[in-house]
Amino acid sequence: MHTPEEPRNNPIVLIGVFSLIVSCVLGLGLVAQLDSSRRIGGRAVAAPGAPPAPATGTEDPRPRAVHRLADHPLLVTPVKLPAVACSLPGFGVSDTQLSAYYKAGVACLDQAWQPVLEQANLPFSPPTLDTSPELTDGPCGSAPAESEAVAYYCGRNRTIYMPTRRLRDNGGGERAGSHLATLAHEYGHHVQAVSGMLRAADSKIVAAGEETPAGLEMSRRIELQANCFAGMFLLAASGSIGSGLAAEAAEDFRYAMEEPPEENAHGTPENQAQWASGGFETGTTTSCNTYAAPAEAVG
Repeated sequence: MHTPEEPRNNPIVLIGVFSLIVSCVLGLGLVAQLDSSRRIGGRAVAAPGAPPAPATGTEDPRPRAVHRLADHPLLVTPVKLPAVACSLPGFGVSDTQLSAYYKAGVACLDQAWQPVLEQANLPFSPPTLDTSPELTDGPCGSAPAESEAVAYYCGRNRTIYMPTRRLRDNGGGERAGSHLATLAHEYGHHVQAVSGMLRAADSKIVAAGEETPAGLEMSRRIELQANCFAGMFLLAASGSIGSGLAAEAAEDFRYAMEEPPEENAHGTPENQAQWASGGFETGTTTSCNTYAAPAEAVG
């Protein structure tokens, strides 16, 4: 059987191999030295599939409506509306003039209420404004009769209905303060809606029955609080709209229509004026806590 011979150790070959190894080692050292001094531009990114880096800080919770009443955040800590600069156009009673007046008023109301709601971590969105000359049926059902209301707010579509013909002929007439008071009152219902109070109150009305004494009392608490919120706004806007117009609007609630006791859903004219004055004089949200008030104060 033939067996291959083992290679002989040639000195020249050994020297060449040794020199090659030394050269490789030195070369790798030089490359490592060059790599350690290189600066790479750009920003760090997560490798594909790598979990995201943990957050270093805490994020504020998303604004949410609070469905409470007497202990609602807006009503347990006194907050004032900031002074606002309203740009109301000249007042006139045509459909076009009234529509422009209401639109400018809503823009100013937004300016007053948005920072207060956001500060309390409550959601804010502007209401929709409908200034059609006549009221029509909508998501909240049949429009109220002219003998029942000259304007109204629908919480289902967050819309303030200010029908120009009805407000001109059967509402404020040529009194700018009366129109402004009505608009600020209806906006007060919008504040109740976005903050969560309106839903909480409506739930109690449904549970009690809308025309029961308990249901009517809760309805009055809602309406009187809207008067108080209106007074707060008039105080905040008085520097730009004029103290005379602001006082005229706040005083307008005194001339509310008297309702029969068995149908009293808005409060007596005296109570309506009292709650509007409370908001206008103190200017704080806690002064508008109708839900904590005794029954006689919301009669």
